[in-house]
Amino acid sequence: MPLKLHGLPMSGSALPIVALLEENGVEYESVTCNLMEGAHKTPEFLKMNPMHCIPTMDDDGFHLWEGRAISRYICNKHKLESWYPSDPKKRGLCELGLDWHLSSFAPSVAANILYPAAGFAGPVSDETVAATEKKWNEDLWPALQFMIKSSGGPFIGGDKPCIADLHIFIHAWATQKKVPNSFFGKHEGMTAYVGKVKACLKKWDSYAQAAEGFYSP
Repeated sequence: MPLKLHGLPMSGSALPIVALLEENGVEYESVTCNLMEGAHKTPEFLKMNPMHCIPTMDDDGFHLWEGRAISRYICNKHKLESWYPSDPKKRGLCELGLDWHLSSFAPSVAANILYPAAGFAGPVSDETVAATEKKWNEDLWPALQFMIKSSGGPFIGGDKPCIADLHIFIHAWATQKKVPNSFFGKHEGMTAYVGKVKACLKKWDSYAQAAEGFYSP
C-alpha cells in the first residue's frame, strides 16, 4: 500500500516531501486536504493528526505530521543516503539546516515576506520588512553560508542537496518567485543557491505545476 500524503500541492511544507518522493521514485498517493473547507478538522483527519495541520502522512496506518519529520522518515525507510547522510558530521549539518529553517528562516523571511504576499497572513509594516532584511543580512545569510562552507558546498549536503537544502529551497524559491522585487527576491547569493538546488530536481516540471502557478507574482 503506497504512502498517503495529505496536504495541498502549493504548500511550502508539503512540496519538499513531494519533491523527495518524486525525485526518488517512491510510490505515494497525494490526498488533497482543503483547509478552507475544514477537511483538517474532520473526525477522520483528527484520528491521524490531533494537531490538524498539513502535511500529514499515512503510511499503512502509521501517521506523522511536521514536514521535516516526514522527510526524515521517508529517507530512513527508503535508505536515501544522499538526502539524509548517515555520516555523523554530514548528518549534523543536515539536522542543523533543518532546525535553522524551522526556527530562523521560516519565522522571518517566509512569515514576513512570503506569507503576506501569498495570502497566508495579513500585511506587515515597513518596519517589520526592514527588520527582516536586517536579520537576513546580519544573521540568516551568514548562517546559511557557514553551513554550506562547512560541507564543502555548494549545498548544505555537500556536492548534492540534502533534505535541509530541499526544505530551505522550497520556501526560498516561492519567496523569490512571488515577491521578486523584495530584498530577498533581489538577493544574488540566494538566487544562485536556489538555482543550483532546482537544477538538481530533474522531475520538477512534472509535479510542481500547481506551485509554479500559485507563486507567480
